[in-house]
Parts: sequence; structure tokens; C-alpha cells
Amino acid sequence: MKRKKPSHTHDLLSIPWTPFVRCEQDPRDPESEIYLNSRYQVHLRRLKANDGGPDLIHLSFRRLDREIFVPYRDRMRIKDELIGPECEGVELLPARSREVDTSNQFHAWIIDDPTFRFPFGFTKRVVTEVALDGARQEPWPDSEHPADCLSEEEMRALLQQEKRKRS
Repeated sequence: MKRKKPSHTHDLLSIPWTPFVRCEQDPRDPESEIYLNSRYQVHLRRLKANDGGPDLIHLSFRRLDREIFVPYRDRMRIKDELIGPECEGVELLPARSREVDTSNQFHAWIIDDPTFRFPFGFTKRVVTEVALDGARQEPWPDSEHPADCLSEEEMRALLQQEKRKRS
């Protein structure tokens, strides 16, 4: 039976972002630090390397309203605020034999070393809020607008430059 949403609910993502506050530890999860802000609850667990690899930080997070969509920029902000902007991590798409899908809970594994870089992924930063050639992009809120956010003119020049490189 489908649950009917109360008519008085509001869109959680429209609520202004507040800093994370550390909460009382949950006796069911004694190894995790728990943080809360206006939108999310995050469990942060530090994992020591057991195979000679780097130490990890496991982030398990969910929206407070338990809805299913967590925007990319919110996932990045959770990572940046709780671990650091220069740490890299992954949201793993596991083999079906290792899949855990029991609720609208999201997981990221972050390398606990801000100098570590994965041997894959993009090599430079490019951020914009312009939509070009049918692409869609969300505008940055004024309070979060990055200083290096590319304008439409800068994006078109960058795309032309990349096109010339491939030719």
C-alpha cells in the first residue's frame, strides 16, 4: 500500500543549508560519528586499511525527509564539510552479490588523505551554471557561487579548445 504524503510537507531541498552539528552517538552504531544539518543525517565511520591500502572514511547519509534524490552539489558539500574539499572518494556501484539496497541511504568511501588521487577521473576543475547546446545546469545560489564559475563565453571557448585538441 502506498503511503500518502501529507499535504503540509515542503521541499527539503529548498530549505537553506545549515552547518553540520555532531549529535549524540547511536548505541546501535557505536563506531560512527553522527552529524545533522537542515537537510541530511550523516554517519561518518573511519576505517583503518587492512590490505596495505589507504585509510578510508565511510559516509552513510540520507535526507531528513527520506526522499530519494540527493543532488550532486549536496553530496559534494557533505564530503567537503565533513572531510575536506581535497579528499577524493567514490560512490560504489557494486557487484550484485555485494549490493545493499534497503532504504534511501547513500554511501561514499573517501580516501583519508587529501593528496591521494584516483588514477581515473577528470584532471582539472570546470564548473559552470550555464546551459549550452541542450544541456541543463542548475544555477548556483548567490551564497555558494564559486569564484571560478565559467561564463557562457568561457565555456564556449573551452569547448572549442577541446574540440581542436581532438581534431
